[in-house]
Amino acid sequence: MNARVDPLRIGVIGTGNIGTAHARSLAREISGAEVAWVYDADPARSTQLADELGANVAPNVEQLIASSDAVVIASPDDRHAEQALLCLDAQRPVLCEKPLAPTVADAQAVVDAEVDLGLRLISVGFMRRFDPGYAALKESLPGIGHALIVHNVHRNEAAPYGLATSMTMTNMAIHEFDINRWLLDDDYATVQVVAGRPGPRTPEGQLDPVLVLLITRGGVIVEIEAFINAAYGYEVRCEVVGSDGTVEMGDGAFLTRRSGRAIGHDVPALWLGRFADAYRRQLQAWVDATQRGRTSGATAWDGLLATITANAAVTAVTAGPQAIETPEVPALYR
Repeated sequence: MNARVDPLRIGVIGTGNIGTAHARSLAREISGAEVAWVYDADPARSTQLADELGANVAPNVEQLIASSDAVVIASPDDRHAEQALLCLDAQRPVLCEKPLAPTVADAQAVVDAEVDLGLRLISVGFMRRFDPGYAALKESLPGIGHALIVHNVHRNEAAPYGLATSMTMTNMAIHEFDINRWLLDDDYATVQVVAGRPGPRTPEGQLDPVLVLLITRGGVIVEIEAFINAAYGYEVRCEVVGSDGTVEMGDGAFLTRRSGRAIGHDVPALWLGRFADAYRRQLQAWVDATQRGRTSGATAWDGLLATITANAAVTAVTAGPQAIETPEVPALYR
């Protein structure tokens, strides 16, 4: 397929935190794209962003898709699959924020529709694959022998939309489910979840923090600390323990200060600060690939496997350790 010359006319569905950030980045930082349409269930919010960027306000999702060359889905999680299916029906390339869907059935429906179409159009917004820190970590793995254990830390300052243990898995730890699978090039075999004393900001009946323990099919232990209400800020770390050494990724390029017999560094309040570069790289890669008639980053298949893992973890919270069944990968994604 010949590369496209004109800028892609992008439609953005959802103008909350991440949708607004994507739209602004596409309009101001990403080459080869322009934000042509925006839609949000709150008309005032979509109008405000459209006025800021010189875009059009779509009256509904269907018109946005029909009027755009490619679509960014940044709506609430439970709308992702429905809107991705509409994009597939219209054969529009789409960058869908994670998760592809909160439920396995909905994620599977998207994969089935894309397989039936016979054309890969969906990229899933697991932006950590584009983070320089994770990229360097993956590149360093051959130097530490065989990977044996991966330690992950994922802490948020506060739950932005209220805390539910199920969303810890389907909305938060799902990043770790994807990035560790990508780092190790290995699928998961089992998962269990351990919770102890809750933090003081944990709502009644919910669990926070939790430890998620997975074993890959190759026998690597993957440990994830997920803490939604950590209070002090946003932090992500990852350490891989190998047979011949270890390698650790800290909090990116944030400055460490040494003064007054103390060492300290800034901690971002939100993920948007920590992963701003990764989001830009993801958007540019998606636009570049779409211009060439290709996809970039995580596929719908990757999105399905992350949702399968997340739902197994949700079950493990109350039912104990769970086996994770990985379906046979369709030829479209090989």
